[in-house]
Amino acid sequence: MSYELFMEYYQQVQEILANNIFQEYGIIGLFLNSLLAATAIPLPTEILTSALLIGGENIFLVAIVLIIGSVIGGILNYFIGLGGNKLFKKMKKKSNIVKHEKKHNRLLDKFGWSAIFFAAWIPIIGDLILISAGVKKMEFRKFTMFMVSGKIIKTIIVVIGLGTIF
Repeated sequence: MSYELFMEYYQQVQEILANNIFQEYGIIGLFLNSLLAATAIPLPTEILTSALLIGGENIFLVAIVLIIGSVIGGILNYFIGLGGNKLFKKMKKKSNIVKHEKKHNRLLDKFGWSAIFFAAWIPIIGDLILISAGVKKMEFRKFTMFMVSGKIIKTIIVVIGLGTIF
């Protein structure tokens, strides 16, 4: 790979991480940013949230969009785990692999439902906890309740905190 090509890729990654692409689309960009950030892609939402609040965007609209995007991302994580578990079982049956159950996320095993609640606060690992909940087929209604409440509280604290600064 040539140095010029490497630098071009590097600049594209920096633009994505700096949220320049999402910033062009305002609230819709914030929704997409929060949705992708909630699905184990390390995109910080705080930069774009700050930019929108500095630009005079309504604090309640910003909070609602962040909550909706991150909740949908969390639900997608659950179904990724659930679907991945089904796919893995089908592959095991077809290839006659000896049963060997993999140990799920230790945080989920140790802390249970509180791990689902606090998953919103833990970058990347929190998303893997939500995927593990799908793999373990945790009760969806209870999962949703804990996950949504955790994401709402985190979003309120972040938006109010950034709103008071800016």
